[in-house]
Amino acid sequence: MSSVLKLNSITFSNDGKRVNYDYVASKYVQKYFNQKEPYYIKFGLDISAVPISILAIPFLSNMLPIAWFGGFDIELSEVDEDFFNAMKLVKDEFEKQFTEYELTGGLIAEKLVKNTIKGKNTAMLFSGGVDAYATYIRNHDKTPDLVTILGADIEIEDKLQWNSFTSFIENEALLNNNKKQYIETNVRNFSTYQVELLLKDIGWWGKVQHGLSLIGSLAPLSYKNSYTNIFIASSYTKDIDIAWGSTPKIDENISWAGVKVHHDGYELKRQDKVDLIAEFSKETNTNFKLRVCYSELRDSFNCSHCEKCYRTILGIILNGKNPNDYGFNIDEKIYSDIFDVLNIGGASKGMQYFWWELMEKAKTSKSVFIFENESKEKIELDRIRNGEIHQLLESKINNPNRFLNKIKFIARNKFSIVYKFIKKIRH
Repeated sequence: MSSVLKLNSITFSNDGKRVNYDYVASKYVQKYFNQKEPYYIKFGLDISAVPISILAIPFLSNMLPIAWFGGFDIELSEVDEDFFNAMKLVKDEFEKQFTEYELTGGLIAEKLVKNTIKGKNTAMLFSGGVDAYATYIRNHDKTPDLVTILGADIEIEDKLQWNSFTSFIENEALLNNNKKQYIETNVRNFSTYQVELLLKDIGWWGKVQHGLSLIGSLAPLSYKNSYTNIFIASSYTKDIDIAWGSTPKIDENISWAGVKVHHDGYELKRQDKVDLIAEFSKETNTNFKLRVCYSELRDSFNCSHCEKCYRTILGIILNGKNPNDYGFNIDEKIYSDIFDVLNIGGASKGMQYFWWELMEKAKTSKSVFIFENESKEKIELDRIRNGEIHQLLESKINNPNRFLNKIKFIARNKFSIVYKFIKKIRH
């Protein structure tokens, strides 16, 4: 057998809600896949009547990037024709991003099927964060179904966090008119750490997998619920020049059965999105929680102590709003806490850009929320205006520990049982 991953069959369980994929890998390819946990996807409704050529899409959306970078082919009996052609375009976009890599793997299908979805319904991927809410606000007149995926940002085993999250979505008054759909899929667990090592720097989920994976997961649901337009919120803008798995040219080239994918908000900086949320909240006289944090140490809605929480909190403060009204729990010590956390953690170009946005916003903001002591807090804010955070992150980026990080990653995965035990104790 040559280097190949073959999809033998697709079956159903759990009353037609769970899709199981029976696949076999040649010897060279086996190292990339977790033999004890094969890929699956589960929906909240029976999708057993969906064509096999559509049901193959979630599987391929996760496997194809591994095949491209790993240099092997994927074989199957049939697939949607639009999706087959779309993957050629998506592969081309990855080749433009990753010019130092040779993407040689491909897709071999015995039959291409021309599917059509009848209807004009709209769906959007919804995480409850800044990006998602900005896209929701910009498109709420379309009343999109909100689709949330368990297994992407929240681990499947973390029922406590998942139940908290779904309760938030179901009970948020702003979202009352939107239908909710939930998907469970082991997109982060079906592969081994060898997939991460296909890149020179770790970060497979963000740099390669997540855009195609999340969008492709909606394919069976789109056929069942007549979604012909799907929205995914942007993470970055064209000003952040890094390899990333979700961009307009990647996402909007993805299609099946005539479906159109919209990568929304690419022209907006993250702070523009926070500004949009604050203005919408003011105009509609509504406060709603932003769920930006997935910290393993989180024991409330957001941990309110990590880098991602802090940059969202500061963006709200610079709009004259109280972050405690948006799902956070902080006080006037926020500024010293920000510097403490950034001194401890690592840095990336993307992170630096987000904090640069905040620095520029701080210079022009005419309304800043004050917790207790206006003069003291404005002095602290001047440290941000003057670029102290920007300089701190610059020094970290110029002295990266990429090799050390990679060694830590390999050790964490080779000794995963020990790592999970330590993580449990920390939590």
